[in-house]
Amino acid sequence: MTKRLLILAALAALLTMAVPALAQGAVWKKEGVNLTKFTELGLTGGELFETSSGNGMSCEIHATLTTEGGSTGKISKFEIKSCPTGFGTFSGCTVKTAEAKGLPWTVTVNATDLSITNMHIKRTFNGGCAEVDKTVTSTTVTLNTPSAITEVEWVSETTGYKSVGSATIDGTNSGKYGIG
Repeated sequence: MTKRLLILAALAALLTMAVPALAQGAVWKKEGVNLTKFTELGLTGGELFETSSGNGMSCEIHATLTTEGGSTGKISKFEIKSCPTGFGTFSGCTVKTAEAKGLPWTVTVNATDLSITNMHIKRTFNGGCAEVDKTVTSTTVTLNTPSAITEVEWVSETTGYKSVGSATIDGTNSGKYGIG
């Protein structure tokens, strides 16, 4: 009986030490070490957006993600560089304006991915296409290698609109930063 009590006491002590570690959650890291200073990561890639009526465009984008460590960050810049390819009724249109609204967007670090809150993009077009002005309340960003990010992918969806895209981390920062 005493042996069982000692084993239970040892297990209880281990659980007491493990629970706070589990509760901490994922945080930003640089080369495996918790990040504690301001960092800016450039993201270059492409996005394809589509309306519920099957019309859309493929666009080139550049974004800037900033963080000071911990479990949050911000998309401080989101630029739509060009949209050379349209489909459906958008095939005959060109982008007149493309504006990321409400920046910075909040980025939350999850166990293996990121979430962007209130991603809002407004686009107007030449050629008679209807304006697209949509806010996606939560966008999941998948990381190719969470501990050493080189590429990200996302899917954003709200009523009447879907956006999918991918981007690479620019320059020497590629593969140096991650979450864990």
